[in-house]
Amino acid sequence: MSKPVFEDMFAFSGRRNRMSYFLLYLSWMTLAFVGVVLAVLLTPKGSESPGMVMLIGMLFIIPAGLSNLAASTQRCRDIGWTGWAILITAIPLVGAIFSLVLLFMPGTVGPNQYGPDPLRLGSDLDAKVFE
Repeated sequence: MSKPVFEDMFAFSGRRNRMSYFLLYLSWMTLAFVGVVLAVLLTPKGSESPGMVMLIGMLFIIPAGLSNLAASTQRCRDIGWTGWAILITAIPLVGAIFSLVLLFMPGTVGPNQYGPDPLRLGSDLDAKVFE
C-alpha cells in the first residue's frame, strides 16, 4: 500500500514514498502541458502581448512550486534526511543529480523520526479489517 498521491501535497511534514512522489510530479507536468496548450490556443494570433499566457502560467506555477517543494521535503524525510536537504536542488547540476536520488533511492523501512513508513500506512488497518 502506498501513500495517496494528493494527500498532504502542500504539507511540509511527514513522509512520501517514491511512487507517490513520482505520480504527483507527473500530475503537475501533465497539468502544465495542458496549461501551455490552452495558453497557446487562447492567445490571439499576431498578439504581441503575452498577458493570457503569463496569467495562466502564474496561476499554475505558484501552487505547483509549493507542492513540489513540499513533496520533495517529504521525500527527503522518507529517506531519513532533514527537509532542509532540498536546498541542494538550487545548486546547478548537483541539484539535478539530487532530484534523481530523491526519485530512485528507497526510503527508510519502518517508522523514522519524521513519521510512519508511507508504504505501510494502512497495513495495521488492513490486518484488523481482514482478521
